[in-house]
Amino acid sequence: MQKENNRKTKQNQIILAVAFLAILSIMGVLHFILPGQDVSLEEGRLLHHFPSLSYKDAVNGKQAENIEDWYSDQFPFRDSLIKMGKQIQRIVYPNLNAGGLELVAISHDLVPDEVTPDAEVDANRPTDNVQPDSSKDTPDSEEPGSTGTISPEDDSDDTQPTGSAPEVTCSTSESDPDIPDVPQGEVEQVSKVGVIIMDDRAMENYYGNEDRLKAYAERLNEMSKGWASELNFYSMVIPTAIELYAPEKYHSGYSSQQACIEIIQSDLVSQIKSVKVLEKLLAHRDEYIYFRTDHHWTGLGAYYGYVAFCEAAGWAPVPLASMEHYTIEGTFLGALYRTTKHPALADNPDTTEGWRPIVQDYTATAWDKGDMKSSYKIKLNNTKSKGANSYLNYSGGDRALLKIETSNQSGRKIIVVKDSFGNALVPYLVNHYDEIYVVDPRYNINSMEVLAQENKITDLLVENYMFGTSNKSWLKGFDAIR
Repeated sequence: MQKENNRKTKQNQIILAVAFLAILSIMGVLHFILPGQDVSLEEGRLLHHFPSLSYKDAVNGKQAENIEDWYSDQFPFRDSLIKMGKQIQRIVYPNLNAGGLELVAISHDLVPDEVTPDAEVDANRPTDNVQPDSSKDTPDSEEPGSTGTISPEDDSDDTQPTGSAPEVTCSTSESDPDIPDVPQGEVEQVSKVGVIIMDDRAMENYYGNEDRLKAYAERLNEMSKGWASELNFYSMVIPTAIELYAPEKYHSGYSSQQACIEIIQSDLVSQIKSVKVLEKLLAHRDEYIYFRTDHHWTGLGAYYGYVAFCEAAGWAPVPLASMEHYTIEGTFLGALYRTTKHPALADNPDTTEGWRPIVQDYTATAWDKGDMKSSYKIKLNNTKSKGANSYLNYSGGDRALLKIETSNQSGRKIIVVKDSFGNALVPYLVNHYDEIYVVDPRYNINSMEVLAQENKITDLLVENYMFGTSNKSWLKGFDAIR
């Protein structure tokens, strides 16, 4: 009897070993047979492909690391396995928190603006320009905690000023509407440094740090005393949706973005004009100005940011009715959906819309890398960007430099130093400036002073959303080129 049991045990062990080896072999074969994937929509990032082999990489160990990255990123059925794992986790660890609070932390960047296969963004864009993201280059989210104290459409004519920016002269023929009440709804929280979900809307939970806010303002002040001293200098800080749509307790105290923006504005020198974006957005809170499944503002939200900029810069904003409107129907599930996989978001994808500038005679040239060796033409407001890539329609993704040359004769040229929120803002500026230079410090390694001098720049706009004011990757790049 004992011999029979031992024999069966040995047979079972052999069967398990053979099955394991068979599965391993099949997966290995599939790894080479199945076509490689360019992007993981579940993670919102580009995936590694099989690396080029070199003796140098083999000696320093980089080659083994690159092959490991490729093997991990191209594992068969990878996205499906990740999605299944999240669903199992949701079943095994159900929401048992009091008041229906659900905790799902965010520990990575929410701005995967270059996750798209290039053909879906712009057919003219060369595929060899896009590289996989590196974890060491991933922008860091603002960490909680603070050592300081935080206090709690225009129908005017669209003539354009010439020369240096005058004092603010543009006015609206009708005043902004009264600020609508904050919408009320059932709230689920997704950790202190995470996401709050209210009905079918997800919002980043903001927590400010006074020292970092003041340090951000000081960076701009130093620029204004140096090479930017002769420029029309503007600062735009964009709030996140939670400041407009969540109940008061979620944007008070250290979480009050209004108070945090005031800290930055109060520390800026008088030469730098603050763009009053929050006030403009609050007046249009009941409109579709932020995506529900993504952290970005919509094309309409960016328009109101543009109107606020015009009020600071002395331009008469072009009314929405004067621009060509387009819609990319509801297929967009953004970064906050990818992070949480919340069913309330999955059932309510966003619709993307935009307005094309009235100035159609322009050329836009993009450089992905700071070495500026390779460029390509792009099309603004490109409706080929759909689905998970819908936000890329405005001016593509983040890159080292985007240069836009227009048929305007205003005598003004601008550098826009920005994060991903600026991508939706840029097309509106085509209505006014002769040339626009869009710089993302996370990718550009070249001096902005040289860029300004060589191109006779008159205006400078530094734009960031609230988390960007303390984003380590953005600030490191900004310090290197300012």
